[in-house]
Formats: sequence, structure tokens, C-alpha cells
Amino acid sequence: METSPVVLEQQEETRSSIKIPLRSLRPKMQIEGVVLTVTPAGAFVDISSEIPGFLHISQFSPQPVPRGSDILKPGDRVTVWVKQVNRKKNLLSLTMIRPATYGWGQLKPGREFVGRITRLEPGGIYVDIDAPVEGFVPASQIRKEGRVDPTSLFQVGEEVKVWVVSVSRRERRLRLTMIPPPSIKWEELKIGEITRGKITRVEKFGAFVDIGAERDALIHVSEFGVRNLKDPSEVLREGEEIEARIILVDPEKKQIRLSLRGLLHVREVKPELPSQQTVRSRSTIHEVEPEEEELTAMAYALKRALQEAQARGRPISTLESLSTN
Repeated sequence: METSPVVLEQQEETRSSIKIPLRSLRPKMQIEGVVLTVTPAGAFVDISSEIPGFLHISQFSPQPVPRGSDILKPGDRVTVWVKQVNRKKNLLSLTMIRPATYGWGQLKPGREFVGRITRLEPGGIYVDIDAPVEGFVPASQIRKEGRVDPTSLFQVGEEVKVWVVSVSRRERRLRLTMIPPPSIKWEELKIGEITRGKITRVEKFGAFVDIGAERDALIHVSEFGVRNLKDPSEVLREGEEIEARIILVDPEKKQIRLSLRGLLHVREVKPELPSQQTVRSRSTIHEVEPEEEELTAMAYALKRALQEAQARGRPISTLESLSTN
């Protein structure tokens, strides 16, 4: 059965007579209201509370508003949020700007957020993580490998993962990074321990390894344990996972050094010879020295090629077979 207009009007009057006590209102609470009056300073809004709420002109919109009457007029229904309640002074402040999901107290260094890019500049990007202010990611904090030009990598509106670096409520500043926090702290790195990581870059002087620390570790070419090695790329490839021994940790200089000595489990390729075999050269007799622990670059390359050929099922010649014995 339909309710008559008279009954509906009475119900509306009954509801409007029920006033929300100020003690029940909390900051960020969303409420529907009706504009009562508009002044040069703002507007008074009836939200069915004990007193009307005041909406300052700066709270009409995130962008500056020249005149409140250009936005609101008496009788307009608006969605507002409670900004501040002062029961002692009997004041109620409202805002039409949706409050941020995360307050200043929730922006702890190291905390992870997902936000959207709002601005792109050569020096960095601005990201909205639904905090009181937009966060800034410097160009040097976009990639672990070093500074990049964000304008060539991202687009406005793109969703990115960031971590909080620092927060200043007084300066209304939020600094972010796109580089994940290290999983291993400096004090956890012990000299002599074996660690596992992935090769991120190979240079003529060595290779860089991501072991989960703040900085990539370096394996200098002299620590490969391979004799006559001219190019580290003959032994290691980018993206390859390896084990290495920590030989230096310097938190002040942000340096980590590793060594592969004794950990490349391939020896120099030579046909087997009797241990006491001798070689005559003119009138002098020289004993054949036992194999050294270090590898030669050619031996390592040959061994690796044979292993890859076997994995692909390619036939191996008799000479190659002898070389692997």
C-alpha cells in the first residue's frame, strides 16, 4: 500500500527535528546537507546537527574559487565532510574537498603505496597516493641502475608502485621512491659468507650483482678465478643467478665486493695424463705440473659450449668428448 503525501511530509518533519549531537560527529565523516546562506567568506550548511556547519570558501574546491556565489546558492543540496568539531566553542567546520584516505600519521618511511602519476617532469614524477599532498619521485629514484628521464618512460594517469622515503607535515612535503627497499640490511652482510644474486650488468672490469642489498655488489675481474680472462661476459651473462662469497662491506661508501674464486665449479679442460709423465725438451726433463685451481678463459668457454651442445642433443665429436674427461 502506498504512503500518502501527508504521511511522508510528517515523516520528513520528524526526521528534520532530530538533531545530530556534535559529540557524534568525527573528522572525515561524510554527510549530505542543504546550503542555508552564502557569504563572501563561505557558506553555512544545514546537516541536521545541533548547529549549522560552516564551509569556508577555500573548502569549496581544490582549485581557488573567486566568489562563493558562483558555486553555491541557498537551497542547494551538497555532499560535505566534517573537517573539525570544537564543542567548547560550539563550532563545526565542513569541506567539499574529499579528505585523503591516508593521513600524515600513516605515511611512514618504507611503507608501500599504489598511486597514479599526475605530472611528469625531466627531474621526476608526481604521484597521487590519496594522501594530503602529492608525492614526488626524483628521477634518480625511478630505477636502481641510476637516473632516467621519466617523460620517456611513463604517462600521466599511469598506476605505479611507490615507497615513502620522507615526510614533512610542516612543509607539506612527501618524498617517494620507486626502488623497492632492500631485503638485506647492511649489518646483515657478513664477510666470508656465501650469498646468492642475479647479474644486473657485465662490464669489462667485472660484473654487478643484485643480492637484495641497498646497492648492487661488484665482482671485479680479478675475483673471477679465471686465468687470462679478457672479457667477463665470457663467463657470466646478464640475468644469470650465481653464488658468490662476500669479501668487502663498506656501508659508508655504499660498497659491496664479491668473489667467485673456488665457486665456478669447472676446471681447465685437458686430456688425462699419468701423474708421473715427463716431457723431454732438449737435454732438460720437466715434470708436468698438476692443474691449477684457476680456470683459463678458453677452457671455461669450451666447457660451457659442450654443456650447451649436450643440452640441445647435438652429437659431440670424439675430440670434444676427450676434452671433457
